Amino acid sequence: MDHPRLELDFHQVFERVTDAYVALDRDWRYTYANAKACQLFGRAVGELIGRHIWTEFPEGAGQPFHHAYEQAMAEQRPLQIEAFYPPYNRWFENRIYPSADGLTIYFHDITERKRAEQLEAGQHEILEGVAAQRPLVESLERIARLHETMNPGALCSLLLLGEDGRRVLHGAAPSLPEAYSRALHGLEIGEAHGSCGTAAWRGERVVVADIAGHPYWENYRGPALAHGLKACWSTPVFGSHHEVLGTFAVYFREPREPREEELRSIDRMLPITGIAIESARLVERLHERNRFFDMSQEIFCILDPRSERLLQFNPSLPRLTGYGAGELTSRSYREFLQPEDPGDGSDPMVALGRSGERVHEFVNRCRCRDGSERLLEWVSFAAPDGLVYAVARDITERRRVQAELAHASSHDPVTGLPQHLELGQALRAMLEDASVPVWVLVIGLDRFQGVNESVGHLAGDDVLRQLAARLQAALDGQGRIARFAGDEFVVTVAGLSADGAHALAGRLRAAVAEPVEGSDYRLLLTASVGISHSPDHGIDPNNLLRRAEAAMNLAKREGRDRVSEFSVEQMRDLEDRLVMGNQLRDAIRHGELELHYQPQYRAADSRLTGFEALLRWNSRNLGQVPPARFIPIAEALGLMPEIGEWVLDAACRQLRAWLDRGHRGFTVAVNVSAQQLQRHGLVAQVGAALQRHDVPPAMLDIEITESSFMENVWRVQRTLAELKALGIRLSLDDFGTGYSSLAYLKQFPIDKLKIDQAFVHGLPTGAADAAIVRTIIAVAHELHMHVAAEGVATRAQADFLAAAGCDELQGNHLDPALRAAEAVERLGPARV
Repeated sequence: MDHPRLELDFHQVFERVTDAYVALDRDWRYTYANAKACQLFGRAVGELIGRHIWTEFPEGAGQPFHHAYEQAMAEQRPLQIEAFYPPYNRWFENRIYPSADGLTIYFHDITERKRAEQLEAGQHEILEGVAAQRPLVESLERIARLHETMNPGALCSLLLLGEDGRRVLHGAAPSLPEAYSRALHGLEIGEAHGSCGTAAWRGERVVVADIAGHPYWENYRGPALAHGLKACWSTPVFGSHHEVLGTFAVYFREPREPREEELRSIDRMLPITGIAIESARLVERLHERNRFFDMSQEIFCILDPRSERLLQFNPSLPRLTGYGAGELTSRSYREFLQPEDPGDGSDPMVALGRSGERVHEFVNRCRCRDGSERLLEWVSFAAPDGLVYAVARDITERRRVQAELAHASSHDPVTGLPQHLELGQALRAMLEDASVPVWVLVIGLDRFQGVNESVGHLAGDDVLRQLAARLQAALDGQGRIARFAGDEFVVTVAGLSADGAHALAGRLRAAVAEPVEGSDYRLLLTASVGISHSPDHGIDPNNLLRRAEAAMNLAKREGRDRVSEFSVEQMRDLEDRLVMGNQLRDAIRHGELELHYQPQYRAADSRLTGFEALLRWNSRNLGQVPPARFIPIAEALGLMPEIGEWVLDAACRQLRAWLDRGHRGFTVAVNVSAQQLQRHGLVAQVGAALQRHDVPPAMLDIEITESSFMENVWRVQRTLAELKALGIRLSLDDFGTGYSSLAYLKQFPIDKLKIDQAFVHGLPTGAADAAIVRTIIAVAHELHMHVAAEGVATRAQADFLAAAGCDELQGNHLDPALRAAEAVERLGPARV
């Protein structure tokens, strides 16, 4: 397998690839790390480039990944390794590609798959213990420890409902203090009798996030709090007849509400807990009655294959099938004991083992009286007289659990769709027929990052589930769909024409565009779709996926809510972006950046109120480069913090120069990028620039965009509060284009809202735009904020905005962005 050359030449471009990856030279020093890798390592790219990998991560030296890297380099062949990395407490898959210059390494987090395997292995071991009739307390302790291993911090307590149905008895609690477990033993169940007593009484889950203040624990909280137990979620365990067998409780040493995945994890343990309890109780009853067949759920039969009749059986068979004893003996057993494969017409009861021995193990289907089917696992022995002695156990639930585990390891837990790795395998199979074109469509939800912050993670997951179902319906059986990343889906389909692929992309976009509604939200979303296809765009699954995603990113850059097909021109554009990115790194050092200043005027009387500092790049090689072209590249390369610091310093320097000439009564606004806002040190930078140039803080206006405002609400809230404490003004730019809610907006110390020019453009004739603008102005004034409109291009727009109550106007109708020497003329005469 050759190392993909495209990855070596253009790996900087594919920053949106799901996996993290880095490049090392032959001296084990970093030459590249994509954004995902930097996020994984918790390092900025500048902190890694040129550094030795084992100096930066000494805990990895001598570990499996280290040995694999050296082996791949020495043998000059690709390697793939899966290993646990203790410092991160995660499992990772590494794909290692050597070359003469070094290594390219892809990292993929496989912790969830490993956890699923751990769960499957643990439950299999528990079922073996149940089948071997080990003591119930041993099975329950294994169940509790398995859940605690899968959910660090959880402390399990399994209680059994007593025979009188009125009290709970201690079953297993390996991590709880023994004194507390003894205190629970024998407690009555009932309404408001703690979490477990209430759950057993009601027959439904009871979640208590704070024991100290919850009324259910009024008479029980003393022992719990004394042992440091602060929260308790309890779920009833049901038997095969839906009777309550006991409770499965999870305690925590801090108050907390459950996450959805934690409740699912509990629910996965309930069936096996019920099996263990019922099996133990059955064994106990059988032993007490001293019956011949003293095993739990097993079925014992003696049958005659010649007449196909059951001669003798224990009560487990009638109980399982629903047939009476007379019906079972009077009918051929082949009517209800059938081969596992419906197409197999043989009688498995008479087959010999693999080596011809008379003991035979097999699985068949048991058709019950009510029409349902159970899977039975048999061990049979053919006696010399021709009779068959057979023992069976019901493995229906075990097979179901195994199927769920297999599904969970390969499917997205939120949407239920296949994960992209499984889709990649399917795509590879589709590409085997070179005569049929295969199309790959990547659907990226536009501005979805604000949804979780605005409506919450649970509602965000609900939105993804609804959209996944819509996209699947829109396919109408034409292809396969998978969830590719947090807000991306992938569709693969074979045999379409170009028109057919674009028509499918249109249907997918339309499916996303329909309103998404929940119990307490209603959202309007859009999607950008990128398309690639074989053989024109490659015949390798990874290349097709990357190129479709690159096309999707292009669609987003071109305005979102559109379809873009990967093209040769796009590849050339990517090359241009690489060249531009390299030159942009030196723009500050070469003095190629400058600020222009667009005046801002009071709407009521057209008095100048200040300027917005706008960045311009006059490249010595490329000439004047538009901001819309170079700023996205700077963001992709992580250069915005450095450029933003230069802009802040240059604006304060110019402000000081105008102050020294006697000008007063105005502000200068500086845009701060999302990268600057999310990094530590922004407040210190602003304070240092103000102090360095002796600028009054009230004359500086920091503008942040609505999208960056919503990326990390808690961190932004803290940063804005610290900036406000310096005495500067804060403005929210491009308002109305994101997904921020008024509930969030009122929590931040914003002085000014800037209405995005997309709404101003349609004024005054656009009724919808006019209504939106009036609403924004009214809401902002209610929140004691000023309102500015940007992009004012006509007198009619200016008049409408002034009449609507807008406080400030900015746009080419009033003044374009000016060089500093021209902008100072707008300040009027200086004050002595």
